Amino acid sequence: MKILAIETWGLNLAYVGCYGNDWVATPNLDRLAAEGIVFDNHIVDQPELRAGTPWHQRSVGTGRYALPGTSPSATNVSSPRVVWLESMSSFGNDALALLECGDPWLWLEGPSLLPPWDRDLEILATYFAEDDAEDEVDPWPDPPMDFVQLEEIDVLRLQNTYAGVVTEFDAQLGILLDELRKNETLDAMLVCVTARTGLPLCEHGVIGTPHAALHDELVHVPLIMRLPRAADAGLRINALTQPIDLLPTFLESLSQAVPPMQGKSLWPLMRGDVRSLRSHALASMRIAGYETWLMRTLDAALHVPIAQPGGIEATSPQLFLKPEDRWEVNDLRQHLLETADEMEKTLRASCPFSSAQTHNEA
Repeated sequence: MKILAIETWGLNLAYVGCYGNDWVATPNLDRLAAEGIVFDNHIVDQPELRAGTPWHQRSVGTGRYALPGTSPSATNVSSPRVVWLESMSSFGNDALALLECGDPWLWLEGPSLLPPWDRDLEILATYFAEDDAEDEVDPWPDPPMDFVQLEEIDVLRLQNTYAGVVTEFDAQLGILLDELRKNETLDAMLVCVTARTGLPLCEHGVIGTPHAALHDELVHVPLIMRLPRAADAGLRINALTQPIDLLPTFLESLSQAVPPMQGKSLWPLMRGDVRSLRSHALASMRIAGYETWLMRTLDAALHVPIAQPGGIEATSPQLFLKPEDRWEVNDLRQHLLETADEMEKTLRASCPFSSAQTHNEA
């Protein structure tokens, strides 16, 4: 079995058809989902909007959490050929050229869906109809990656421009998958499509990550796997999964021994042997003096601020119920203090800051 893993940047789950969107065109991702297995609760532990950490030092390359305060060690196992593909417009053909090299395991990083975006992207016309011209609704290729207060029309411009970018990525993925179907190699490989991060698009007053906020739009990302010959097509898995699970999954796929690691192979889930791998998922982010940790269960998301820059008032933990509060707008911690306190106790016992208290950085 050969493995092709595609890990893009900044793919917001809410803009993908097979995850519930009904207005952004993603026919190739949707077909891949119909032919494959969709993981509905894949939570990124180490969201990075900019490439900084090499593959072998990330959780996907070690099978261990790569969180602030930890030092994930490289695992003495086989690793894929990792290639960064920057160009969106040529991604499909570039990926096909790399596959001709015959690597048993190819990991493609990119393309990025982060702004600034290509103003000349033809697909944008689909989302900016001519009759919108009267309202001066036009593409917004270079929104600020910062705290923002947007008028309704600017939110519309932002969302529609990003929708076009997602559709372009989907089209490039289609070029790749259609050629693999045509030359009859798709059914001989495992294809995995996921994202290194989502992308905040003003759901909580920010574009990108000017501070450490681990809301759903950043950490909850797609994970779709198409098995050889489309085995188990259409299966959806509700269990919590994380990037640490990909390395043991791919090692098992290649019939290689899986050493001890925090991640767990997804194969028992895909075979139906088990219904879950863990009771909760973890994520963290440290940026610009802010540090926040997240504990995510199937029923709730607890956000715990650990540090703020000097002069910034410390904030309290927040608790959002899942799946009903998808966009995390209704903080119920004060109403469910016992639940929040138990979750925070478990989180702190699991993490490097277990003895720390929320504090301000000087």
